[in-house]
Amino acid sequence: MSAESRLHPRFAVDARADVIGEEVVLSHPVADLSMGGCRFGEPAWESPGTLVQIVITFPTLAANLPLAGRVVRATEHDMGLRFENLTDEQKWALRKHLRDVQRDNVQRDKS
Repeated sequence: MSAESRLHPRFAVDARADVIGEEVVLSHPVADLSMGGCRFGEPAWESPGTLVQIVITFPTLAANLPLAGRVVRATEHDMGLRFENLTDEQKWALRKHLRDVQRDNVQRDKS
């Protein structure tokens, strides 16, 4: 899938995630995040199709967001999740946190 055909744009974020699937991985850095999912920039520890529970922590915002996702990409270079069954509240919070992180990045770049 090309970047042009993505439904949701990806954003580099300062975030970490606790991921509970077949394994439990705590405080793992998130490489990028969108309204549709997230990517971890290190070798995959779960298999494609695995359903996971995830809590994303945004340290600069002092916020945590619990979500559910499914592993859609698992390679020796990265692992991608597609979020599933998000409630309206989760969508609202994710959209808000993405907007806040983008705003903080712009302000940091101006400094």
